[in-house]
Amino acid sequence: MNPFLGNPAEPLYHRMWTELNRRQPAETATESPLLALGRSSDVDPLLPEQVDDARRVLLDRAALIDDGRTELRDDVLAGQRRVVERFLRGRRARFGEEQSRPLPDIDALIREGRDIFIVIKFMDEAPHLAATIDSLLHQEGIDLHRLVVVMVDNNSSDGSDAIVAKAIETNPGPARLVSLPQQMPGAGNAARLGVDTCIATVYEMCRRDQRWERLQTATIAVSDGDTVYHPDTLRSIAAIFDNSPTVDGVMPFLTYKFTAALRLFRHYRPAFAEPLRLRAAGLDPCAVPVDLATVRAHAELPRGKRRRTGDAMTVTTADGTTITVPLAGVDEHGRRFGALVDPSGRRAYLFEDRTLVLDRAPVSGFDAALVFLENGGVNRDEKWRWHTLIGHDLFLFWAFAGMGLPETMVFPDSSDALKTFRVWSFAIGGQHQLRRPGLRIATGSDYQSGRVLQAVGCCLRLGPAEVFAETETDRLIKMVRNFFHRQTVFYGETRSAALERATGLYLHMTRIQGEIEEEMRAYPDVMFEQTAFPERVLFPLRWMFQNAIRFYAHGPQQRDIVRERVLRRIFTPETVESIEREVLTEATLTELATAAFSDKQVVAEQAAERIIAAHYPEIMAFYVATLRDFCEAEQVRPEHYEWLLDGLTESRNAVVEQPQPVDPADVWSGAEFDIDVARGQVVRMHQAGGTVPAEEGSLA
Repeated sequence: MNPFLGNPAEPLYHRMWTELNRRQPAETATESPLLALGRSSDVDPLLPEQVDDARRVLLDRAALIDDGRTELRDDVLAGQRRVVERFLRGRRARFGEEQSRPLPDIDALIREGRDIFIVIKFMDEAPHLAATIDSLLHQEGIDLHRLVVVMVDNNSSDGSDAIVAKAIETNPGPARLVSLPQQMPGAGNAARLGVDTCIATVYEMCRRDQRWERLQTATIAVSDGDTVYHPDTLRSIAAIFDNSPTVDGVMPFLTYKFTAALRLFRHYRPAFAEPLRLRAAGLDPCAVPVDLATVRAHAELPRGKRRRTGDAMTVTTADGTTITVPLAGVDEHGRRFGALVDPSGRRAYLFEDRTLVLDRAPVSGFDAALVFLENGGVNRDEKWRWHTLIGHDLFLFWAFAGMGLPETMVFPDSSDALKTFRVWSFAIGGQHQLRRPGLRIATGSDYQSGRVLQAVGCCLRLGPAEVFAETETDRLIKMVRNFFHRQTVFYGETRSAALERATGLYLHMTRIQGEIEEEMRAYPDVMFEQTAFPERVLFPLRWMFQNAIRFYAHGPQQRDIVRERVLRRIFTPETVESIEREVLTEATLTELATAAFSDKQVVAEQAAERIIAAHYPEIMAFYVATLRDFCEAEQVRPEHYEWLLDGLTESRNAVVEQPQPVDPADVWSGAEFDIDVARGQVVRMHQAGGTVPAEEGSLA
C-alpha cells in the first residue's frame, strides 16, 4: 500500500494559508496566542524543533504528492518518525513511562492489521457510556478488525467501570476493547493517557515490523463518553484520509441528541430501550423485512405510514410491505406499544402514537422529534423553546445536507466527538489537561489539540453533514440556564473571541442534569424568545459566515464557490452585491490575508458580525426557508410546522447588543452547588437560583 496515493492535489485546502503557515519561523507556533493555554498548563512544551520538523514534513509531503517527487518519500517518513520519537521522549520525561506505555500484544496488533485507534475518555457516564461503545462497535462499511477502542476511566464512581468491564467481557470482536485507569483528575489528563498510549503502540508496531508508513496511515480519534456516532462515521473518515493524504485531521459533523433535547418539553415522556426490552419480554414480536440495527430504520418504516388501527399499528415499509403490529405491551407511562424484529434478531418498539424506538441503535436521529411535533406535543407557548433546542440543530444540519452549503469551506475545530488525526500529526503536540489562573481545570483540551495542528500548517476537514455525531445536552442546558440567569456563558463568554468562548471552568454535571432539566421545563417562552434563541443562533451564523469569508479570501475559485453556494443561497442578488461591495472589500481581504494566523478567525468573525448585524431579517428568512425545506423533504404537513415559522424574521438580533461581561468561573460560584474541585464535578444542587421576570428576557 502506498500511503501517499490519493488526489494529486487539493487546491481548496493545502494551497491556502496552511502552506503560508508552513513557511513561517517556529515561534509563530510556539508563541502563538492560540496555544497560550499550553504555556499555563502542566505539560511538556511544544519545542521549536518539533514545529520545524512538522512543517518540513508537510512541505515535503505536498511536493511528493502534488509534484510527484518520489525521492522525498524517505524524508517524509523519517520526519514523521522524528516527530513521534521527540513527542514520546517529552511525555515520558514529564509524566513518567507508565503514562505512555504501548499496549500489550504488539505482534497480534500487527497481525490483525489494527490501525484505527479510538480513545473514549469518561468520568461518571453510566447513563450514556454503553451507547457510545455500542455505536462504535456497530460501524458499517469499514473492516472492524482494524479497530481498537481504548476506554480511559477518570475516577468514575457511578458504575461506569462495570459497564466497560461488561463491554469487554461480552465483546465478540472483531474490534478490540481495552480499559485504562487515569487517576489524575481532568478530562484532558484522561485523553492524554489514551492518546499517548495509542501513539506509543503504533510507534512500537512500526519499530517491530519497520513499516514506518503506518505513522501516516494509522489514525487516533478521541470521544467523550456521552456521544454516539452514525453507522457510516468511521467509513466516511477513512475515505477522507485515504483519498486525501495531505489531510491530517477530520472532524465529524456534530449535533445534540434530539431525543435528549425533547426532555426539556413539558409534555414529552421519553421511551428508553432498556425498560421497553423488559416489558416486551413476553411479547411475540412481528417480523419486518427491514434492518433495525441503525438509524436508517426510521426511513425504512416511514412515519407517515405508521397508523393506529384498533388495537394494532399498521406500518408499511418504504418498499410497500405492510405489517400489522398488535399493541400488546404497556410502558411505565401507560402507553401501548408493539414489538418488531428484523431478520438478524434486532428489535424495535412501535408505540400507538407512532414513536419508533430502536432497541440497539444508539443514534436516534430526528424521527422522534418529528413524531412529537406532528402529534401536537409542542405547545403554542413553547415555540421559541422549540427553535432553541430543536430547530437550531435541524437548521444547521439541513443548511449543509439539504440547502447546499459546502462542508469544504469549513475550517473545523476539533472537539472530542471523534476528532481524528493521523498518528504522526497527533504527536506534534498531543492532548493534555489545560489550566490557567483562576481555572484549575479548564475546558478546551480537545480544541487545543487541533489548534496545534492548525498552528503548524496541517489541514483539517469537516465530515459530511449526513454522517453526524450526536452528543448529550448537558453543555446546551448549562448555556440556556446561564442565559436565564443573565450570564452569557457557554464555556467562556459567548461574545468573546473564539479561544475565550471555548475556555471556562470544566465541571462535569451528569449527577445534577435531571434537576436542571426539571428547572428548565418551567422557564417561560419569552426567555427563549428574547434571550436563549437569539444568543444561541449566533453560534451557527457566525460560524457559517466566518468560514465562508476565510474561504472567499483565498482566490477566484473560492470566491465563486462562496458566492454561488452561500451568499446567493441566503441573500437576494442586491444584498449579495452590497455585501461584496461593503464588507468583502479588498481592504478586508487584504487584512485577512496579512493577519497572523492566530488573528485570521478574529478578523473573519468581525466581518461576519457586520453581515449579521446589517442583514439579519434576510438571514432569518433563510433559516425559515431551510426549516420549511427540511419539513417538506420529511413530508411533515404544513399545519404542523408553519406556525413555528411565523415571526422569525422579526426576531431579536442579538449581535447588535452588548451584554454585561461575566467571569465564566462566576457561573459556578455561590452556595447553590456542591463542587468536587479536585475531580471537576458538580455533585449536588441545593436549590434553583434566582428568577428573571418574564418581561425582561434580553441580556443587554
